Amino acid sequence: MRNKSLFSILALSVVSILTFSTFQVGQAQTNSGTSIKTSPVIFDNLTANPGEALSGIITVSNPGSEQLTLTPEAQNFLPEKGNEEGVPTATTDDTPYAIMDWIKFNKDTITLAPGQKDDVKFTIDIPKTANPGGHYGMVVFVTKPAEGAAESTQLKVKAGVGVLILLNVNGNVTESGKVVEFSTKGLVKNEQTNTPEVNFDLRFENTGNTHFKPRGTIKITNWMGTQVDEISLEGENVVPGSIRKMTTTWKPQGSLYGKYTATIEGTYGTNNQSFKESVSFGDYHFTTIVIVIIIVILIVLFIKMSSKSYKDELSKEIKEEMKQ
Repeated sequence: MRNKSLFSILALSVVSILTFSTFQVGQAQTNSGTSIKTSPVIFDNLTANPGEALSGIITVSNPGSEQLTLTPEAQNFLPEKGNEEGVPTATTDDTPYAIMDWIKFNKDTITLAPGQKDDVKFTIDIPKTANPGGHYGMVVFVTKPAEGAAESTQLKVKAGVGVLILLNVNGNVTESGKVVEFSTKGLVKNEQTNTPEVNFDLRFENTGNTHFKPRGTIKITNWMGTQVDEISLEGENVVPGSIRKMTTTWKPQGSLYGKYTATIEGTYGTNNQSFKESVSFGDYHFTTIVIVIIIVILIVLFIKMSSKSYKDELSKEIKEEMKQ
């Protein structure tokens, strides 16, 4: 009877995890403070043909002070609906890009003493009938309650840490996407470092059937068209059917005066399809306005003085001619 009760509690714990998808990528912590870490946190360069197999090694470590027993599980994942930060939602439901049924492990469980780490090998057996394009999953390491633990403790131990898997199956793959928006709020102050910076937000939509990572540069020019800086785009993976927002920060040297233009030029996909967008921003504070007014006044005075001097000189020459 006790074993049956324990089984029910464990089942409820696992169901809770799958239902709410509370997995974190790379590192997680249980309600009791137990930590779990994995390395790497993502496999995003996996490519294979239908019928082939791929494998990888995940290192799991226990930086905490309690012994851990972990169970590796495979799940599918989709981008969290309405979230453009790349937050994954784990699910056991079938998806157009499902992969969980293809993943197997060389170990059913691992037990880690405090400070200990262990390797878990996973293998992806790709069916010969697999659809070309992207397939996305997550390897999740779920904590298992200690045998004989109190019921309240067992229900609390339901944390997991996930490793993302992004696989591209060769075939009739469509790589297509577009810039939804390239924008900035202009010069702001970093609250942590108290230094000025400009954040450029690129929102990129994937309209194809496999993932890609946009790459490129952002060139900043001043109101005279002179390039003042160039920075690399902080590109992130964009999975099919989603929009991903990527923020690239520029830390200008010195003060900004007047209008600036940022132009992003980049490529995406294996065929390096190009994109280009521009956005203008400026910092028109009091000092800038005063400087502009002074310059305008000086120019006007110079023109007037030059004109008066020319008229005086011309009048003088006419008078001399008349005397002769």
